[in-house]
Amino acid sequence: MIRVGVVCEGPTDFLAIEAFFSHALEAVGVGSEFLPIQPTRDNTLPKGGWGNVLHWLRDNPPRSRVLRFFGGGLFAGELGFPALDCLLVQLDTDHLENDSFRTFVGREYDHAVAAAGTPSARANEITSILRLALREHEMTQIDVGRHVPAPAVESTEAWCLAAFSAQTQDFEVLSGQPLIDGFMSALETTEGRQPNPPYAKVDKNTKRRKRFCDRHRERSARVAQSCSQFAATLQNLRAFA
Repeated sequence: MIRVGVVCEGPTDFLAIEAFFSHALEAVGVGSEFLPIQPTRDNTLPKGGWGNVLHWLRDNPPRSRVLRFFGGGLFAGELGFPALDCLLVQLDTDHLENDSFRTFVGREYDHAVAAAGTPSARANEITSILRLALREHEMTQIDVGRHVPAPAVESTEAWCLAAFSAQTQDFEVLSGQPLIDGFMSALETTEGRQPNPPYAKVDKNTKRRKRFCDRHRERSARVAQSCSQFAATLQNLRAFA
């Protein structure tokens, strides 16, 4: 059994992370428990964004993170469950062109966000930013290894769409309106409704998302096959088994 703490953008991201990674691990004989650190389980409002992750990392520097989440009894006494094996930190790649995101990253980490066109390049850039935000230089190599950067290309909705679809394709190349329409059509079809694109935005209702993820979690192999960065993060998680 591995225990994975999750720091992610919002509640719907946690639902996708928990559903698809836990099933994918289960399929190879690895039991897992995913525990919401940011946002907490009590924070079910459909809000999210890169600021939630980067501000949390700023407010929880390396020393306090290590003591709090990997420190055994102290963590168990404070939050009611045993120490974590690792901390998974998720961030969408669709923020790379966001002016506010780029300004924040430049100011906080003295890092100029690089132009990245391919899914792998976009994942690498987000991973680089997460490593800066984690302040890896202040940790031991053991503690660096307990932190798992998890870039979602372009967002966790791509994972959901990959789980829903019977067609094999690279879902990490989808962005913008095609990804919005693809996910929302999958959501409405799952609920027995007739899709009616185009959609103005992705629905972030947590009850709808939980039903969707619970319904399709057993198709985690499709996610790993169609989203290479999901597969890479899965391999990193398997190393803790």
